[in-house]
Amino acid sequence: MKSWWQPFQHAMNGLRQSIREERHMKVHLAIGGIVLLIAFLLPLTASERAILCLTIGIVISAEMFNTAFERTVDLVTQEWHPLAKAAKDIASGAVLVLALTSIVIALCIFIPYLVQ
Repeated sequence: MKSWWQPFQHAMNGLRQSIREERHMKVHLAIGGIVLLIAFLLPLTASERAILCLTIGIVISAEMFNTAFERTVDLVTQEWHPLAKAAKDIASGAVLVLALTSIVIALCIFIPYLVQ
């Protein structure tokens, strides 16, 4: 049973560490929580709520991948290198694209309900 449970524990440790140590993760979680609160206060369809949950999950996962990627780059080289900077900036840019896309998705879902 321990071998089945251990990978789950490692994953939870990674999630906790990401929340504890990464400022942007806290921001994504706070905004995601607000979006979910609004989603359950408005009369959204189950599909609309599912799309919002999926979008939030993708952004949070992307932030965690970005953090893992940045730490791996830091492990490989302690000195400043233009390729290391570019790799980190590109990974961070990917999270930004997803976050902005999620805002557009949320607005597309919420605006019709808020205008009524």
